[in-house]
Amino acid sequence: ATTTDGRERGFGHPVFPCPHGSSDKGRGCVGQGRHLVLTEAAPLWPSTPHCPSTRLEHDVMRHTIRPGCPHTRAVLFHRTVSPPAARQSGQALIFGMFLLVIVAVLTFYQFSTGQVTTARMRLVNATDAAAYSAGLWRARAFNYYAYSNRAIIFNEVAIAQTATLVSYAGFITQAVKNLETVSRVIPPLNAYLRAVERVVTNLNKALRIMSAVEVAGRSAYIHALAVSQDVIWGTTNGYVLNQLTNEVMKKTDEHFHGYLIRGTLGEQMTRNHSDEDRSRLKDLVQRSLDEYSVNRGLTLRILGTKDVLVWRGQTEMIRDHDTNAMDRWQSYDTLSIHHRRWRHKRRTREAMPLAWSGVEIAKDPKQSMDRLNGQASSQKHDNGRAYRLIDRSGFWSARAYLGLPAVRDLDENSKAMRENNRFPTDKVTVIGVIQKKNTINTADQTGLGAGRLKLKDAFADFHGDAAMVAMSSAQVYFRRPPGGNERVEYASMYSPYWQVRLVGVDAQERGMAGALGTIGR
Repeated sequence: ATTTDGRERGFGHPVFPCPHGSSDKGRGCVGQGRHLVLTEAAPLWPSTPHCPSTRLEHDVMRHTIRPGCPHTRAVLFHRTVSPPAARQSGQALIFGMFLLVIVAVLTFYQFSTGQVTTARMRLVNATDAAAYSAGLWRARAFNYYAYSNRAIIFNEVAIAQTATLVSYAGFITQAVKNLETVSRVIPPLNAYLRAVERVVTNLNKALRIMSAVEVAGRSAYIHALAVSQDVIWGTTNGYVLNQLTNEVMKKTDEHFHGYLIRGTLGEQMTRNHSDEDRSRLKDLVQRSLDEYSVNRGLTLRILGTKDVLVWRGQTEMIRDHDTNAMDRWQSYDTLSIHHRRWRHKRRTREAMPLAWSGVEIAKDPKQSMDRLNGQASSQKHDNGRAYRLIDRSGFWSARAYLGLPAVRDLDENSKAMRENNRFPTDKVTVIGVIQKKNTINTADQTGLGAGRLKLKDAFADFHGDAAMVAMSSAQVYFRRPPGGNERVEYASMYSPYWQVRLVGVDAQERGMAGALGTIGR
């Protein structure tokens, strides 16, 4: 049954009666009384198509209308107007859209996670570098103290050796003068000794002039080294180290900032040793002197007699007569004839002084030798008469000496020394901060995604003081370099063996980062 407009009831396709009647053999119609249904979505073909066979098989469901081919109409049985389920499309579209959203979210999440991880690694590395740099600067400052202290000791020893040389030269000059006086009874010998005396005296004067210049130069250099220690110490305070750590952080990224925890620098390991605290320096200088300067002497027996020649000499740093300060070098040489006592064959007594000489290198020279009292050394008492004659003749003073300087050394009262007085350590802790939120290029920050695909992270809407924080600590410690001898050496500011290494952050120091408004650590 059809409608007046050529449409079959219950279907939306136009129908036409079969032009060939009820027979379907070779005519393209199937079944008697059947109607043909024209497919509306049939595509158009070229103007001269290839015509297929006119016979339509019974199981053919769809053919395409081809213009110019009279027996080729696309037909569909009215019972097969709806396509089979296997050919239906659009059911996976919703699932695909959900899958696409999930993949996009996971992609953005992975991208943001990677950006945060990269920023954290860069911040941690920069913080480690900043802490190590701050600790390295302190270790280098300690080593500079050690090198400069050694240089001070070396120059003090050189001044002492200069005093020894001048004293010995004066001793020879005085001996020649005394021989010239005694030889006046022998005119030829006296004339020869007088010429020798003039030469020796002139050489001694020239030596004293050069020695005065050397003492002035070395003394000025010594005190310049002492002043440089204070300058270097000033560069290890919290402000300078904070600037250093911040500069190292900004070399990595201009948005990185470094802060030094000042609590770790409150206990200074070193202090300036002056006045009476210089006893250790004085002891080291005295022990660094050569054997000839410390204790020179000789005892010779005079052939055919019971007398002996006794030569005694010594160079030492002594305390000032008035101020009791250690700002005075003294050197002397004496020569005397000693008689053996008839009751005590091993004992002798000074009978005749033959030569004597003394040198004083002091900030405030007294123009006299140290007192010959009960505290004086036995070498001074051996030739006591000759020693007393030094003040009357053959004495030389140098005023250019500035005294033993104040140097930096370990502070025995510091916290580090109280905890371990043999191997104290110093610690520097640095907090690295990312203060600008767009430094961490997450998906939200870079604008990837919109609407429901726009991921919100903690860095995009950040309004605190620090978007990300890292902490690192460096320890300054004393250790002899590998490959040296196996002897144990305790920490001091006279050996340049201070090193630095990264160590773990204490829980107390880690809590200090909370004040910066951290999101994660």
